[in-house]
Amino acid sequence: MDSREGNTTKKTLVLGIGNIIMGDEGFGIQVVRRLGGANLPPSVRLEEGGVGGFNLLGSLEGMSRVIVVDVMMTDLPPGEIRLFRPGPGFGEPGKTIVSFHQVGALELVQMWGLLGEAPEVYYLVTRPERIAWGTELSPPVEAAAAKAARLLREISADDFAVLERSARLCTP
Repeated sequence: MDSREGNTTKKTLVLGIGNIIMGDEGFGIQVVRRLGGANLPPSVRLEEGGVGGFNLLGSLEGMSRVIVVDVMMTDLPPGEIRLFRPGPGFGEPGKTIVSFHQVGALELVQMWGLLGEAPEVYYLVTRPERIAWGTELSPPVEAAAAKAARLLREISADDFAVLERSARLCTP
C-alpha cells in the first residue's frame, strides 16, 4: 500500500527493446542500462528486452504498467523523445508479420491483452538516425538516451503520478 494516499502502488516494468549491435536500434537497451544505477522505487523493475519478442511475455506477468523504450519511425527528428500511451488501432504502417521471429514490442503488448491482461502501456521513443552495424548510438540518439533516462528517473520519483502530464509535455 502507498501510505501517502492509501493507493496500491502499481508495479512498473521499464522494458528496453532493441538490438545493441545495430547502432541506434539499441536505444531502448542503452536507456535501461543508464537507469541501472539509479535509485528507483522498489515498484520499478528494469529489463533489457533486446529482441526477445514473445519470449518476453513472462516478464510482463504481475505488472500494472509497462513503459516500452524503443526507436520508432515517427515524425520526430532524431534526438527528440516522445512519451505516449497508444490508442486503439495503434500500429506500424505497412508491417506484415509472417513469422514469430518478426514479433516486436507492439505485438507483445497486444498478445498480453489477448491473454486477459489490461495494463497501462506507454511508449518512450525516439526516431533513429542510423541503423547499421555498430554498437554506438548516433550523437542525436545518444542525447535522446540521456533525456529519456532523466525523464524516467524524474517521473518514477513520485510513483509515476505525473506520467499523464509528462506524456502530454513530450508530445507535440
